[in-house]
Amino acid sequence: MTTKVIENERTAMSQHITRQPDGPGKRIGKKGEISFLGKLAPGAAKVFRERLPQIQAEAGSWEDGVGTVVDFRATLIDNDTRMLVTIVYDGDFKPYLEDVLSKAGPWLDQVFGGFEGFKGVKDRKSVEELVANTHFECDLFYIANPDVTARDVAKMQRLSKAVGDLLDAAN
Repeated sequence: MTTKVIENERTAMSQHITRQPDGPGKRIGKKGEISFLGKLAPGAAKVFRERLPQIQAEAGSWEDGVGTVVDFRATLIDNDTRMLVTIVYDGDFKPYLEDVLSKAGPWLDQVFGGFEGFKGVKDRKSVEELVANTHFECDLFYIANPDVTARDVAKMQRLSKAVGDLLDAAN
């Protein structure tokens, strides 16, 4: 059953949602989403928790190298038997996947290493199976500033700092 949207002042800013043209997930503007829900191998949750401080500490370095990650979350659920991962990224799915595998592969192996059947990012078939068997599309997807990329934000931050420094020097 599809319910008709009642047009009002709140729906005037409704976002146009499409599907990724080359893979799973929804898309709004320049941003795509993908989520994974996978069963963990026995003992994998314990190993993940032990490695988590290092995984978290290195996240910025690995994902900054990719340059298109907007949001990346991973959490253990169901009494540590499964893991939920949600990602928002810039651009199309296939280029994002290639970038993240080539530029953050060792880090992704740490995050996804406990998924049953996953053999690591160097095993392309294992990656394809992970995506095919564990991904799902979110029902609700909203993104603030859908046409501003992660690189645009980084550039605006550098520009803002430079202007601030210039104004401070003028005082």
